[in-house]
Amino acid sequence: MSEVKYTLDRSSSIATFVIDTAGPVNTIGLEFIADLETACERANADEAKGVIIRSGKRASFLDGANLKEIMGGGGRGGVRHLLLRYQEALAALAQSPFPVVALLDGQTALGGGMELILWACDHVFTTAKSRMGLPEVSVGLFPAGGGMQTLPKVVGFKTATDLILNGRVGPAGDYAKTSLVTVCDSADLTSRAVSWIEEHQGIRNRNYDPNFEEPDRMSVEKQREVLAAAKTRYGQCAGRPYLLAALESLENGLKFPFDAAVRDDVELFVRLLEHPNARNKVDLFFLVTSLGPKLVKVDPRKAVPASSLAIIGSGLMGRGIAQVSADKGIRTLLIDVDEKTAKDAVESIKATLDGLVNKGRWSSDRRDRAAVHLVPSADYNELAHVPLIIECVFEDLSLKKKILAQVREVNPTAIFASNTSTLPMAEISEGSMRPELVVGMHFFSPVPLMPLLEVIEGPQTGAEAVATAVTVGRALGKTVILVGDGPGFYTSRTFGSYVTTGFRLAELGVSPWDVDRLAVRAGFPQGPLHVYGTAGGNVVYHAGGFMAERLPDRLPLSQTLVNMYKAGFVGAGKPSFYLDDRTMTRNEAALDQIVPVRGIPTPTEEETADILLLSMVNEAFWCLSDEVLRDYHSMDLGAVLGIGFPDCWHGPARYAGLKGVTAVKNRLNELAEKFRLSNLVPAPEFDRLAACGLDSNLI
Repeated sequence: MSEVKYTLDRSSSIATFVIDTAGPVNTIGLEFIADLETACERANADEAKGVIIRSGKRASFLDGANLKEIMGGGGRGGVRHLLLRYQEALAALAQSPFPVVALLDGQTALGGGMELILWACDHVFTTAKSRMGLPEVSVGLFPAGGGMQTLPKVVGFKTATDLILNGRVGPAGDYAKTSLVTVCDSADLTSRAVSWIEEHQGIRNRNYDPNFEEPDRMSVEKQREVLAAAKTRYGQCAGRPYLLAALESLENGLKFPFDAAVRDDVELFVRLLEHPNARNKVDLFFLVTSLGPKLVKVDPRKAVPASSLAIIGSGLMGRGIAQVSADKGIRTLLIDVDEKTAKDAVESIKATLDGLVNKGRWSSDRRDRAAVHLVPSADYNELAHVPLIIECVFEDLSLKKKILAQVREVNPTAIFASNTSTLPMAEISEGSMRPELVVGMHFFSPVPLMPLLEVIEGPQTGAEAVATAVTVGRALGKTVILVGDGPGFYTSRTFGSYVTTGFRLAELGVSPWDVDRLAVRAGFPQGPLHVYGTAGGNVVYHAGGFMAERLPDRLPLSQTLVNMYKAGFVGAGKPSFYLDDRTMTRNEAALDQIVPVRGIPTPTEEETADILLLSMVNEAFWCLSDEVLRDYHSMDLGAVLGIGFPDCWHGPARYAGLKGVTAVKNRLNELAEKFRLSNLVPAPEFDRLAACGLDSNLI
C-alpha cells in the first residue's frame, strides 16, 4: 500500500497527498520518499492548481526518520542516499508550479516532517493543539533535511539559531506570527486551505525566491555576531558533536548558496553518525523512551488506586507536585499550616497556569480542568480517606516524623511518601505506625519540567507502598527509578559529591570561575559553584552538613562552603561566587572566603575536568557497591535526568565502559593520591567488575 496516497478533486483541480506510513506514527523511509516523488509527479502531470498534504494518522503528521534504521543499517552510503533523495523530493515539490499547503489537525510535525513543511510547503493551516519543531539535537543529531537553512527564512536567523540549538518543540501557535502558519478550528482547515490555494496561484516558494526577505532581517555581520554568541554558549563541549555540527551548518548557510548548504548538511550528518558521543545521546533517547517507562517492575495489583492524593507543604516543591497532579486529573488536596497559606499557594499555581496559557503553552481548557482539581486546606481531618499523602516540608527529621504521626492519627492506612532529598526512610518511619507504608518519592525542581522521580525503598517499606509510588509517579508522567535507602540515596549523594568537589578544587588553587567554566566544557549544564548560588547556598550548606555527618569519608564538609554561608554569600537573589547568578558576574569578594590547601599541586585544566566527571562517576559506583542502586540503567537515567551528568556520555556506567573500567579505576587512584581527594578513592564495584573480566560495554 502506498505511504502517500494521491487523489485529485476534478472540480477544483486540487490534489491531496495523505501520508500514512507503517507504524503508529508517520516516519520517513525510502518507500515514503518514493511515494512522495510519485505523488508530486502525478500532481504535475494532472496540472493540479494546488496540493494539500495531510496525515491519515490521528496524532502524527510526519515525525522524521526512523532512528533505529538510521543508526543501525545501511552505513554511511545508505544514510547519504536517503538524505539526498529526501532533499531532492522536497526540492521537486517546492519548485512545482502549484501552491503546496499542509494541514495539521492536532498532530505533530517533527524533524523531517517539520523540514517537509519548511522546504516544500507555502503555507500551513493548523489547529492550536498541533506541535512543531526540530528536536534533533536533543537525540544527538541535527536537522539534515534542509531545516538548518529553511527555518531562518520563516522565523529569522536569531530565532532559528535558538530553536535549533535547543531542539525546541512547541505549539503550532508559536509560529502563528510568521507568514507560514495560520491557526484555525479543525472544521475550517480544508476550506481555508482551498481558498488560500485559489488566492495564491503563481506563488513562488520562499526558498527559491531571490526577492524573499527573511523576517527580522539582519546584516550578515549581525548574523555572524549571533553565531559567535551561539558558539560561546553551545560550542564549548567537544563531547557534543551534534551541536558543533549544527553550528557549522549555520555558518555554512551564511557562506554558501541554499543548494550547496543543504547538500553539505548531508556530509556533516553522515560524519556525525560515526562519533561515539552521538551514539551515546541516541542510545540515551532509547533508554529514556523505551526502557525507562518500564525499568522498575512492580505488581500494579498491589498499588493503591489513587484518584486523589494530598500534599503537605505548599512551598515550591509542593506547588510543583500539585500542579502536575491536578493536570493529570487527580483531585489534589494541598495542606499547609493555615488556610490562607494553602489558598495563596493554590492561587500561585493558578497564576502559573495563566502564564502558560498566555504563552500559548497550555489551552485555557487545560488550565480550567487542572484548576478545578486543586483543593486548599489546613485541616488534617480531610486526610482521613486520602490513599496517598506526599509530605513536602523542609529537610528536618523531627518535623517529618511529627507530620507522619499527625497523619497516622487520622489515616492509619494511607501510603505516606516523603519528598525528602537526603533523609533515610528508616529514620523517618522509626517508631511510627505502619512503617511498611512509608516510602520516598523524591521529585526534582522545577517539578513540572524535570522528568525524573526517585522512589526510595526503606528497609521496612512494603510492596504496596512501592507499587503505589511507582504507579502514581508514572501516572504523573515521570521516569521512575527505584533505589535503596541511605543518606542522600543515589541522586543527592552523587550530586553532593560533584558540588563538594567544586569547592575542593577552589581550595586547591583553581579559580572558582575556572571550575565552572571547565565543568561546562566537560558537558555539565552548570558548574558546581554556580549551582551553589542558583540552588541556594542555605540549602547546599545544610544538605552538605547532613551528608558530611553521615558519610564523612566520602563527602567531607568544605570549610570554604562554611565560610561562604557565614559570610552571607548564599545566592538565591544574594551574591554567591557571582554578584548575579543569572548573568554570572564575578564576585571577587568570594575569593577571601576560600581556604587554600598547602603542599598540594593545583590541578591542570585536564585534571580539573576529569576530577569533576569522576566525582560523579565514582560516587555512582559507590552507590552500586552500597546497594543503593540496583542496576546500571537506573544509574545512567538518574544521573542524566536528575542531576545533570553530561548526556553526551549517556551516564556514569556508559562513561566507565567507554573509557575502560581499569583505566577509570587507575585514573581515580592517580587523582585521589595526587590531590588527596577522599571521594575519588575507587568504589569496590570496580574491583568486582575486574574480577568478572568486564572492562567495557557495561550498558
